[in-house]
Amino acid sequence: MFVLTKEGMRRAEEYAHEYRGLTFYSMMDMAGTKCAKYIAELEDAENRVVILCGKGKNGGDGLVIARNLYTFGFTNIFVILTDGKPRDEVSYKMLNEMRKYPVNIINMFDHPSTALEIIRSADVIVDAMFGIGFKGNLDGNNLNACIEANLNENAVKYAIDIPSGISSDGTYSGEYFHTDYTLTIISFKPAHVWKPTADLCGKTVVLKIGMQNEDLEQFAEKYMVLYPDELMVRLKKRKYNSNKGDFGKVFIIAGSYQMTGCTYLAAQAAVEAGAGLVTLAFPDVIYNTVTPKLTESTFMPLPSNDEGRILSAAEISIGERLKTSSICAIGCGTGVDDDIKELTEFIIKNSPCPVILDADALNSIAGKPDILKEAKSEILITPHPGEMARLLRTTAEKVNEDRISTSSDFAKKYNVNVLLKGSNTIIASPDGRICVNPTGNPGMSRGGSGDVLTGIIAGLYPQSDSLFAAACLGAYIHGGAADYVAENCGFLAATPTRVLDNLHEYLMGIEDDIKTLR
Repeated sequence: MFVLTKEGMRRAEEYAHEYRGLTFYSMMDMAGTKCAKYIAELEDAENRVVILCGKGKNGGDGLVIARNLYTFGFTNIFVILTDGKPRDEVSYKMLNEMRKYPVNIINMFDHPSTALEIIRSADVIVDAMFGIGFKGNLDGNNLNACIEANLNENAVKYAIDIPSGISSDGTYSGEYFHTDYTLTIISFKPAHVWKPTADLCGKTVVLKIGMQNEDLEQFAEKYMVLYPDELMVRLKKRKYNSNKGDFGKVFIIAGSYQMTGCTYLAAQAAVEAGAGLVTLAFPDVIYNTVTPKLTESTFMPLPSNDEGRILSAAEISIGERLKTSSICAIGCGTGVDDDIKELTEFIIKNSPCPVILDADALNSIAGKPDILKEAKSEILITPHPGEMARLLRTTAEKVNEDRISTSSDFAKKYNVNVLLKGSNTIIASPDGRICVNPTGNPGMSRGGSGDVLTGIIAGLYPQSDSLFAAACLGAYIHGGAADYVAENCGFLAATPTRVLDNLHEYLMGIEDDIKTLR
């Protein structure tokens, strides 16, 4: 989904007005109506609904919401004009339209105490004070209304476009509206994407009105964000007469004597992600440790060196397996030595199937990324900032200064797909596409998380339309499953194993979200 800044939204609305024949009145009416429908589907019509309306266009959206909620059967509605009557011309028309309905209207300038008392008693509070037009800090009645709303912990809260107190570019410095849901119009804004403000928006839902993707693309940022209703269309549908061969043969090379758990995490993640057949290759010295935990994978034990790592002599058998594989992933816990370096270079130069290079595979080519230009097939690298820094002979701090440019420039220069891990994982393709992942939380910051991600992407690839799509899907689903665990059990519970165990529950939730959106 496209991401539009405040200026991008302004230009998109002007385009819709000039070239699509939409009036500013009709766009506001559609926006408010969509928001009202969403709220009405979740809330009881008997609830006391309080809508905080500012003086601008966001306040106009709130007035339309009030009018529509009444037509949907809500009879206990209060509109609080936190900044007096609307100054925006279209919003003022919406106020006059709403006066035809028996909705309670309180001008907070005239009745501040009454307004605050109504907010305290609300069952549902809708924040339509500022939207994308906010900058600076809340003050006056807007600040007082926001504080009172935040103190009402019994009310369900909705923010229209962006919670008041947060700017559309993703910054905030003072009080902000503590929302459960953010209903944003047309597209994501940067505040919905970049952490920490993305986490302050609650559940963000994009409501489309009157414009197609081709209308928005010219005004959007250079990066996109994956969204639930776009997920399933990127995956092959499973026919009733399908078999395991239809969903790929995933080949994972992982593990060493010192790191055995990664084999389970990566292989089982590929299974859980829907791969038809998963083959795990690992040093034979850890056979008795690895195999008891995995019942749905096949095994390829390989000769080990004295350090418990795979010998480079395994090239021949690995090469044969690559010929029949849909995708290969290497690097999870393999360690780094001359044998692993030789194997990694062999696979890059000779694999006929796409390859995911993770962790120690990346460390094996640290400082000499030019080898990626010799790849026989498509490559995805999945570095964290430290691994990317080693590839580029720089520092993690430098990498994080501009994660988008770092990822995109590397992808284009070395003709690989890049998944740069971290808060707001970046996925970049050689052709210039960039996706920012909105899911995930600090609980994922622990060993093993990357192994699960690699396995998920490998499992998804045979079912998706490209390696880039699989990387985007994998990042979204992995982070989303971790968010599911954190929400139900707390951040500390978001261990790789628990995320893996709850993957199916999270995917069922995505399907429910898609049904709600449609």
